[in-house]
Amino acid sequence: MTTTTSLILDRLDDPEELEALYRQDPEAFRESLDEAFHAAHDSMALRVWSARLKHDEAVLGAKHGTNLWYALGICVAVGALVRLPATWLGVGWYYPRLAPLWIILGLAGYFLVRRPDRALLMAGVSLAVVAVGYVSLLPATRLGEDWYYTDSVVMALIHLPLALWAYLGLVFLGDSWRDAHSRVRFVRYNGELIILTSLVGLAGMVLSGMTVLLFESIDLDIADWYFPNVGIFCAAAVPVGATYLFDAVFNRRTAIAPVLARVFAPLFLVMVVIYLIVTFVEGENPFIDRDSLVTFNGLLLLVLGISVFSLVERNGESDVGLIDYVTLALVGVTLLIDAIALSAILFRLVSFGFTPNRVTVLGANVIVLVHLVWICVTYIGLVRRKAGFAAMDRVIANYLPVYAAWAAIVAFLLPVVFGFE
Repeated sequence: MTTTTSLILDRLDDPEELEALYRQDPEAFRESLDEAFHAAHDSMALRVWSARLKHDEAVLGAKHGTNLWYALGICVAVGALVRLPATWLGVGWYYPRLAPLWIILGLAGYFLVRRPDRALLMAGVSLAVVAVGYVSLLPATRLGEDWYYTDSVVMALIHLPLALWAYLGLVFLGDSWRDAHSRVRFVRYNGELIILTSLVGLAGMVLSGMTVLLFESIDLDIADWYFPNVGIFCAAAVPVGATYLFDAVFNRRTAIAPVLARVFAPLFLVMVVIYLIVTFVEGENPFIDRDSLVTFNGLLLLVLGISVFSLVERNGESDVGLIDYVTLALVGVTLLIDAIALSAILFRLVSFGFTPNRVTVLGANVIVLVHLVWICVTYIGLVRRKAGFAAMDRVIANYLPVYAAWAAIVAFLLPVVFGFE
């Protein structure tokens, strides 16, 4: 039973407190109402709230037009900020530094428009100023039309948007950011964002291809102009458009990513086990072969994502079934992959010394290893019915700040420690 459900049940005889609880986090209240109604189906208060929220959902459809204009405005702003300055600052200099930042801040701006918060707005403006100033000062070498970055700078540019991801989480959650179940909703949003962005992006690619072909049919080749300008502009705006679909059109009730994760979890388990067996039979050695180590780390992140998204949509009221054992096995295999990758990184550090890349990957693998052990132990307790599924929400949600903190360390401290080399 979620925290919000317990609060609803505790306040059934206090209408003012129920109203305050709803206003504090409407989305969490909506999600928990069905569970509360299941526990107290004779409650007149819950019947009234159920009728009220269903009526609100009908009225919400009339607001889609207004929300659409807000979303389109933010899409245009993000697309313009990503594309236009690059025309005079240079693509190689501008895109790696600022394009990801504008997309993350654009997503945060969407939620701030939907639910204004002066403190979060001021924090976002301050973060934007600091981030833009910082990435603008990071050194790079220009040879002809190309820009070259050192390893520490590349790591900083990759991890700075991940650090800003924590701010996006705060804007998304509002006052409920301390609640584990609410943080899991943010994890779900990230999964849906990936899926919906991919779908919208594929539709945009089809439209772009048809556009170029239509102009080619009248002997006009616009590809060289279209893709660097219109294509980049629209691609930058796609995540905001996908967020609008998730938030305003689907009312945050999609479950595509978790469902796909649960469907593909058995297939990934089989694939990963076969891959590990074939890799060692063929003599691939991540301790010496850098490409093999990169593959292991990529596989680690992929399987970790599949495992987490399989867990976040788990219904706490359902019995333990085959899918739980499959997911637990997948978590165990992920632990094995992480242990191999971590051992290989430590071996390379001892053999070849410290570099920004090795330090970054070492820290990430240690963080992931600790999280996986925590998830695995909790899941074993759940399968053995010695823990409730609310414990899994806490394991996933309460560890998110650790990832954000590591991203901030890599973004701001790593280049300084290595002298921007």
